[in-house]
Amino acid sequence: MKITKLMDEFYKGLLLTPAIYHSLDLGIHVELGEDIYQFNEDGKLNMKRFHSVYNHVAEIFPLLFKKDDDVILIANSYPCDSNKTVYPNFFQRYVKVQQKKYSLRMHEFIWQFDEEDICIQQMELLCNVSELKLEYLLKSLIHKDFGSLKPQLRRKYCIYPPNIFFINVRTKCIFHIYDDRGCEIMNTDMKLHKQLVESLKEWEIQVKA
Repeated sequence: MKITKLMDEFYKGLLLTPAIYHSLDLGIHVELGEDIYQFNEDGKLNMKRFHSVYNHVAEIFPLLFKKDDDVILIANSYPCDSNKTVYPNFFQRYVKVQQKKYSLRMHEFIWQFDEEDICIQQMELLCNVSELKLEYLLKSLIHKDFGSLKPQLRRKYCIYPPNIFFINVRTKCIFHIYDDRGCEIMNTDMKLHKQLVESLKEWEIQVKA
């Protein structure tokens, strides 16, 4: 299934941008980090926080995706020059089966953000969860604002760092880690939404319903 067809059928034809969560009726925002500050008193990164976030995300992901689920992986890049294609290197680093590159799709569109027209180059890959180097990919999203932490998604020649969205083909659920502070879970099925709220109730969450 192509992402445009899925979004048309289940998500009102909305585009996958960092602002999509605010346009949907159902959603769960999960706070990450357990209120542990990113830096120690000496100014160095507080790795206790990041290990807490790693563990938290590792518990959330299996609630949304089974190991044998097919997933549409979306990577948004924000090029400084719309005439050049930029690659956030998610495919080479985080996909185990390199033959999948032949099914990689890319299209461009304009996103209006803070009264600016921003070009988004959106890459789309259909694969299986088991075909992803998942731990490294999730960590790269958590590290978004901290360049000294590895791994990292490439952001050269870009206005903003890339965004990654995971879409479960089976449930149509969308998962987005925006950085180390939190993640967003979106879907259009009220039954699934309530199940996820129940599963996540022990954590700090905000619910849209």
